Amino acid sequence: MINKNLIFNAKFLIKIIILLSILYYLGTTLNIYQYVPIFEIYSDKVIILVVLFLGTLIFLDISLELIRKFFEKKGELRDYPMFALVFKYIIWFISGLLAISLLYRGIGSIIMSLGLIGAALTFALQRPIMNFAGWVHLILTRPFKINDRIYIKDVGMGDVYKIDTMHIYLKEVDKEPTGRNLTIPNAYVLTNAITNYTKGSSYVWDNVTVTITYESNWRKAEKLVFEACNEVVGDMMQELAEVWKNKPRLFTRAKICDKPIVRIKLLDSSIEIKVRYLVDAFEWADIKTKIIENILTKFEKEKDVEIAYPHLEVIYRPKEE
Repeated sequence: MINKNLIFNAKFLIKIIILLSILYYLGTTLNIYQYVPIFEIYSDKVIILVVLFLGTLIFLDISLELIRKFFEKKGELRDYPMFALVFKYIIWFISGLLAISLLYRGIGSIIMSLGLIGAALTFALQRPIMNFAGWVHLILTRPFKINDRIYIKDVGMGDVYKIDTMHIYLKEVDKEPTGRNLTIPNAYVLTNAITNYTKGSSYVWDNVTVTITYESNWRKAEKLVFEACNEVVGDMMQELAEVWKNKPRLFTRAKICDKPIVRIKLLDSSIEIKVRYLVDAFEWADIKTKIIENILTKFEKEKDVEIAYPHLEVIYRPKEE
């Protein structure tokens, strides 16, 4: 459906163009311009400026509508006003340069002066320009959006709650909220690696690792660790598996698991049992605590399963005479 405002603006501009054309025709036919010597001298330039002005308005009207539809399609309409404002400034600046080049013959010196001024401003405002470029990159590529949980290398982890032309604002998270806010220049997204824990789905893989002694019944320990994890996240993983089986995923070759996965590794003085499971990125700490509590509860009931820890064992053997 065509936007009503676009139709109204188009009709309005067409009326202005027709009116100006009529006035110009009447002025030329009735020779009115001879009574206004200044207009007669600069009539061509005035017409050029009017055409350039109306052309810029028409171009902005059409292009802004297309840009608005683009943002609406991506579900990020809240970013449109700021982007539209910057786009308008750029187009009007270009239109102004064209007007100057059409009106003045010595445009070469003007362009050179503007170039020198622009180079000086670019050097002086290097950081703000880089931040603005980072913001444009965020708007176009959308590596993350508001409410996503992200990690920026050498900065930290947090939940995004605001993005403007200069900065990204995060509520700092270290598995759990810390209460601190992080203000990060947008230029960081151009040079630093970004990990998004919630893009596409808020579920990520996490793990709990337990080490047991070599004297322990490792088969029983493996079973207990799996049961302890499955009791906490098993139902949720089965529900996710059913959903993802019939839904296109970001990584087409990603394996769909409906239960926790147990891995075993031999260490120098113990056996490592690791259980991997899916968890909501916003519930990491709570779920991990519940799984660990469940494991400890099950282990303390067993006599042949012992958690390994650093210790020294002394074996005394009396010397035979």
